[in-house]
Amino acid sequence: MDIIQYFKFQHLLTDDITERLSKFIHRKTYTKKELILPTDNNSKNIFFIEQGTARVFYAKKDKDVTLYFLQENKIGLPVDSIFYNQVCKFGIEALTETRVATIAYEHWATVAKENIGLLQFSQQLMVEYIKNATDRIYHLKFQTPKERYDTMVSEFPSIFLQAPLGSIASYLGITQETLSRLRAKK
Repeated sequence: MDIIQYFKFQHLLTDDITERLSKFIHRKTYTKKELILPTDNNSKNIFFIEQGTARVFYAKKDKDVTLYFLQENKIGLPVDSIFYNQVCKFGIEALTETRVATIAYEHWATVAKENIGLLQFSQQLMVEYIKNATDRIYHLKFQTPKERYDTMVSEFPSIFLQAPLGSIASYLGITQETLSRLRAKK
């Protein structure tokens, strides 16, 4: 679903706001393994996944770690760059052919100030971002690999059709061998 349809479906946009917001949206389709956002960036954009699947990851030396997955109707944003004017350490990579709507945060914020629905959505998005981060920390610290695997399967049921096993294992904080054993038990 495209970003405007999504917000209209959520009853967040009037025709006037739709027209204003539409002027600031840029769309691009990325091929599998193409970077949507490189690591160590200073992007001030919001990335809305209209179609496909992407992963948010950190890279250090020759290793990268999958932080989470973005599927359709999900938003990724470089919090460090947008809110703290710092280099953002994570990047976003397309795992399938992925269509992304991008909007500069400054334009989003301007339009959201004039629309209570978008403003409330922004607040909800931040709360969801914090909740996902705290859940992620809890899962990595207190769940067994099997529990993390089960949680991931419930959150991302089609992920094995869209993501490489290495990215999935990295997300779970386990080796590919452990992931293979967990999958074999199902």
